[in-house]
Amino acid sequence: MFKATEIVAAAAANAEAECIEQLKKTDAIPLLMNFLLNQENVLCRDPTTVAAKLRKMVIGGAGKTVVISDFDYTLSRFENEQGERLSTTHGVFDDNVMRLKPELGQKFIDLKAKYYPIEFSPKLTMEEKIPHMETWWGTSHGLIINEKFSKSTIEEFVRQSRIVFRDGAEDFIQSLDAHNIPLVIFSAGIGNIIEYFLQQKLGAIPRNTHFISNMILFDEEDKACAFSEPLIHTFCKNSSVIQKETSFFHEIAGRVNVILLGDSMGDIHMDVGVERDGPTLKVGYYNGSLEDTEAMEHYEQVYDIVLVRDPTFTVAQKIVDVINSTH
Repeated sequence: MFKATEIVAAAAANAEAECIEQLKKTDAIPLLMNFLLNQENVLCRDPTTVAAKLRKMVIGGAGKTVVISDFDYTLSRFENEQGERLSTTHGVFDDNVMRLKPELGQKFIDLKAKYYPIEFSPKLTMEEKIPHMETWWGTSHGLIINEKFSKSTIEEFVRQSRIVFRDGAEDFIQSLDAHNIPLVIFSAGIGNIIEYFLQQKLGAIPRNTHFISNMILFDEEDKACAFSEPLIHTFCKNSSVIQKETSFFHEIAGRVNVILLGDSMGDIHMDVGVERDGPTLKVGYYNGSLEDTEAMEHYEQVYDIVLVRDPTFTVAQKIVDVINSTH
């Protein structure tokens, strides 16, 4: 029989050992924060809060982590080395259709010219923008369906597209898969385009990767015949468009710590609807003008870490590496 004093001593020893183990896990946090705060292109409004979130994530480890990421201009690059704007998933049709059917291609381009400024207008509220986004997405999707593009044609469009991964994004996706960290790609773009792109670049879609996006539905002849419902646009990327029976909910059960990656104001609520009690570390890519200090300040207010004109996945990779290295 243990004496009461021995039981207390054993409990204290276990608590101390656990405390030491947790301290070991969080030793890397000061180094990571020092790295972040010394990068010229990194903005961090509240380093103390960021460090606290990272500490919880490191203690939880890979088994408690899930990554929720936008695709267009987040996993993919905004521009190339020459400063030329690259394509989004919807832009794949803009680029390719213009070559094959200029009249139809011009319709896609005209839609973007009209609605893109509205999407990023600082003078309009989100509520004011939503009807315009619904019209833009709905009209664009209607053009795709009316043309009855085949699956093979769309796959070739992707092969010829100007979508480019951010430097290190492929390694990032594969490292998540290697450590069994789910990656949820939450996109207001076209999910099939993302799937085809990953298949072409990685050889296959990693087993840990899940999609919440607008999906083209095909008929028995593999012709585009409809889009999935509900419509997902920039400003409804939250639980309202997530089907609760979606398989990935089982995959992320118990994943209480979220790394959220986005590039717009519409991305900051992508974690809403994921039941958990851990922190969300929001990392935002700012692709706008360096002279627009007001816009950058807005990003700082809603994202924990802002990456200014950063074409790489270096910061996200370092964060995941620290989480993985402690287990």
